[in-house]
Amino acid sequence: MANSTSTYNDRVYLLLERIELRPYFKIQTWKGVFSVVQEWAMILIAAFLCELYFHWSIYIITIVFIGARYLALGLLMHEAVHGLISKNKKINDFVGEVLCAWPVLVSMRSYKIKHLKHHQSLNTDEDPDYIAKTDENWQFPMPLRRFILTVMRQLSGLGVFETFRVMSNKSAAVAKTKSSTRYKLSRVSFYIILIGGLIYFNHGLMLFKYWFIPFISWTQLINKWRRIAEHSGIESQPLEFQTRTTKHNFLSRLLLSPRNIAYHCEHHMFPSIPQYNLPKVHESLINDEVGKQSVYVSENYTKVFKECVK
Repeated sequence: MANSTSTYNDRVYLLLERIELRPYFKIQTWKGVFSVVQEWAMILIAAFLCELYFHWSIYIITIVFIGARYLALGLLMHEAVHGLISKNKKINDFVGEVLCAWPVLVSMRSYKIKHLKHHQSLNTDEDPDYIAKTDENWQFPMPLRRFILTVMRQLSGLGVFETFRVMSNKSAAVAKTKSSTRYKLSRVSFYIILIGGLIYFNHGLMLFKYWFIPFISWTQLINKWRRIAEHSGIESQPLEFQTRTTKHNFLSRLLLSPRNIAYHCEHHMFPSIPQYNLPKVHESLINDEVGKQSVYVSENYTKVFKECVK
């Protein structure tokens, strides 16, 4: 494993020498914060329009659209874990926790411990994500029947329990830091004020229709699918390079893989580059001989499906 990690790191250092990537490491607070504001604006506007022109078909479309926005908030929380929302730690952590993590029922502090370990020990026995994928539900290529059952499970709402387990730090073999009483009280107060306020002003049904239903269904399905796409079904590659970048169009960016998460090879190579610069990094890599050999690219999510499902 040590030699594999060394090989991977050597490749990254070589690419940094061959390609001018320094401008892409720049963190711009306004872009990071605007990304979060943009997602919340789309959620509120979609809910408003759905109520205004309510029809069951419009509601289904709204569930899909808003469900993808909740995944986007989770991915922006992931940006904050890497300190990429803002160089100002207070702004970065506040936006990541209060505006991104808490609304999707996770703790950024807890997730950070596990996720950074995933980056430090990618696809090794010390990677908490890697060791968690030992059961038949993470053996690829997966039989079609099992994949269909997985889709049904995620859409049913049961997938939310897997998400909570994945987002916690319980499987990370690192020292765990205990959250302060202030942090715990702040988080509990957030939920009491938000949920209690909506119920008090007779908007409890809105919370159920436009947060609970999209979150436990579409959000969970596409979160599972993007996790599969990121590291699965590419066992032909050396272990340290088993990370996939997937090309995607406007519709898949909007409803399936928001916030450039599909550029996953680029993110793992350069985790200090903000998500809004990853498309430019991708272009730089594929236009370089060594860079092109260093990324595994699937042409679209249909190709990913063919690679991951029998």
